[in-house]
Amino acid sequence: MIRDKAYWKFKKRKAKEKFQEFKKEFFSSKTFFRFSLTILFTTIFLILFFCCGGLLYFYSTPIVDKFKGVDFQIHALNVGQGDSTLIKFPNNQIMLIDAGERDMGSHVTNYVKSFLESENLTKLDYLVLTHPDSDHIGGAIELLNSIEVDTVFRPKVYTEEEAENMSGDVGISSTKTYDEVISLIKEKECDEYFSDNTFSMNLGGCRVEFLSPQESYYDKSNEYSAVIMITYQTKKFLFMGDADETIEQTLIENYGDYLKADVLKVAHHGSETSSSQEFLEIVNPTYALLYVDSNQDLPSIEILNRLHSLDCEILRTSTLGDFALTTLNNEIIYSKVASPSIDIALLISIYTLAVALTWGIRERHPYRIKPRRVPEKVLLE
Repeated sequence: MIRDKAYWKFKKRKAKEKFQEFKKEFFSSKTFFRFSLTILFTTIFLILFFCCGGLLYFYSTPIVDKFKGVDFQIHALNVGQGDSTLIKFPNNQIMLIDAGERDMGSHVTNYVKSFLESENLTKLDYLVLTHPDSDHIGGAIELLNSIEVDTVFRPKVYTEEEAENMSGDVGISSTKTYDEVISLIKEKECDEYFSDNTFSMNLGGCRVEFLSPQESYYDKSNEYSAVIMITYQTKKFLFMGDADETIEQTLIENYGDYLKADVLKVAHHGSETSSSQEFLEIVNPTYALLYVDSNQDLPSIEILNRLHSLDCEILRTSTLGDFALTTLNNEIIYSKVASPSIDIALLISIYTLAVALTWGIRERHPYRIKPRRVPEKVLLE
């Protein structure tokens, strides 16, 4: 027992001596200076990383978060030559108008998921499929399989199965993509409504009106496009889908100056089949939204000239990427997805080099020969 106490007393003394040696070495001028520099470099690295958007490198799908928490937001998603618009209303209900082509389904789905998470929401309240074209509805397949959707507004175009017992002229699907989407909507048991010009609703003080289609049957797919007017406070936002000049003329005859809007989602990606001079002059927008792919021939020069003649600002997904709009002090403002303002690889390289130089890390030369120690016996002789 006495021997055990002596042993532990000895170990305690040795540990104390080692700690004193470590403290003495650590706080020696050289070691302490190196440690202080390392702390300084680390602090500078963290400040630059967080202040210059370094966290964006970890986001799989960055979103426009400048307007986070704002009551009313419109997000234009960059889906190439397709359409997809995400809208948040003041009552925290969310609407998605179109979902791009099938190969854009992942981007649309991830963007919507990230947005819902940032706003502490869990589902999509409304999905509007403006018309049957795949560049507007294809991405809905992945979306419906990944996110809960309450209500779907769809074109009055029927699948062959739906049209079996119908008579007269009705729109019947001619694409597999549309059939898949409608089948999935039924499988997910979403509430379904046909787009109809008599339908309107109030969402937290926002008035949402379907101005078209006004007929049950059309010859062309684009003519089925849901044309939607959203009014928030004193500002109006008009979404045209792919409606052509025939539909525009009908809208003029039925609504006239009511079509005046602050923001216009230009129909059919700026194609000459839409956006007649008369229609644009009545709408007379401050901002024109163009969903286009830089590798395509759209928008047409003629449509761009018409828009420029109205002195409106053109916002393209092909140049801005994903962007969003809202209102502030009765003015419309917009912002795009933030990007890191610093090269993270360069920052890490500089930081690593600075720390390495501080601690004097040197590589041992592979061909350096260690001097041979001469035995004391030889030296005495």
